Amino acid sequence: MESNRCELTGVIVTLEKVIVTPAGVPRQRLWLEHRSRQLEDGHPREVQARIAVILAGGMTRQAQSLKEGQRIKVTGCLSRAGYKGDARDRLQLIAQTLDTLNQD
Repeated sequence: MESNRCELTGVIVTLEKVIVTPAGVPRQRLWLEHRSRQLEDGHPREVQARIAVILAGGMTRQAQSLKEGQRIKVTGCLSRAGYKGDARDRLQLIAQTLDTLNQD
């Protein structure tokens, strides 16, 4: 079986409104800005990334208390953002768990 698990911490930069899919599933997208220092071939490197995080179903209820500028930790799996055009080459993180973090 193939593996697809991702864990990221970061700051919510955009929190979009909840929509309901044609199947009746609530869905919400937020944009997470990640910054860290990672080792690359033994040398420290500054890493920055912005990724869409998709919340579905009960995860959208949990997100009602979230605010832009808040630090969170998200775990989930990566998926392409769409099947047409440029979206085929963009990744999004489908959230399975989401935890708020203390502001440092």
